[in-house]
Amino acid sequence: MSRQAHDFGRGVRTDLYPEGRQAAVCFSIDDVHPGKSTDAYEAGGDCQNGALGLVERLLRRHEKARVTLFTTPDWREVSARPTRKFLGAVPWLRNRLYLARTLPAGTMRLDRHPEFVAYVKHLPRVEIALHGLHHVHRGPHIPVEFQEQNVEECAAILKQSMAIFAAADLPFVPGLNPPGWQLPDALAEAMVRTGLTFVASARDIVTEISRNARANMSGMKGVSLLFPQEIQDGRLLHFTSNFQATSPIDRAFRIIENGGVLSIKAHVVKNAAGHIALDGVDILYCNYLDALFSELERRYGETLWWTSMGEMAARWSGSNASRAAGVTSSFASDGR
Repeated sequence: MSRQAHDFGRGVRTDLYPEGRQAAVCFSIDDVHPGKSTDAYEAGGDCQNGALGLVERLLRRHEKARVTLFTTPDWREVSARPTRKFLGAVPWLRNRLYLARTLPAGTMRLDRHPEFVAYVKHLPRVEIALHGLHHVHRGPHIPVEFQEQNVEECAAILKQSMAIFAAADLPFVPGLNPPGWQLPDALAEAMVRTGLTFVASARDIVTEISRNARANMSGMKGVSLLFPQEIQDGRLLHFTSNFQATSPIDRAFRIIENGGVLSIKAHVVKNAAGHIALDGVDILYCNYLDALFSELERRYGETLWWTSMGEMAARWSGSNASRAAGVTSSFASDGR
């Protein structure tokens, strides 16, 4: 299901930093939705009393840090793994049915949870981006929402997602982290057609760091591990997540000293019906990030650009528009 990148080096962008910045840091969190914590399922909807409250405190301690919340506008997933074992054993049925219980459509629609939306909107230095529509799919790969759909079907899902954001009055930046990291060709084309400009569809926290390193873990293979890269004939900008809670701090230093984007990943759900996410937001992870951010500020100071995927993609879109018009880009960043 993962797409292969070709002609490595083509489209890799190392020119998006503001003047004086030698490397960048961005932080993104997946699976954001209004779900409340239960004994079996910890989610982000508890606001200041839950995972997002920990993130808020981290952001208030580090005034340069920013975060992209990849948000699912009508979350339906209950279990990431099949629980209906009999149905999963029947070849004809298993790809046509949900193999675990799902929430009824509309249960977690953002516009039905105004307190959650209001809380997210008040968070400092936060941007919202898309993370599917329901975060479920029929068949054994439950979280991988985009699988065999054609371009029109993918576009319809994206448009429905955007419509819910609009109904909730929750602004978003034009990017997507596809659930399960998978970016089929039909989805990539649908993103372009619906006006999205960036995608985060690879995670690699094991490949050794070098300027030419390529992602070879989750999602897309062969894209740059350290730098944003143009894909889909230069119409989308791709970001690879290359650091998480289990990564040693030296990995962060190596990424920065190679001039790359330290792209930190987390999931807002730590415990999903018994599945423990190693990069789930909890006190230990936020304490680690607190120490990491402090050390990055001490070591690298003003040479480091604390940014977000949305801001980098905006610089890229602005420079592309200027090149197309035959003029020098006038896009300016405050360099935060």
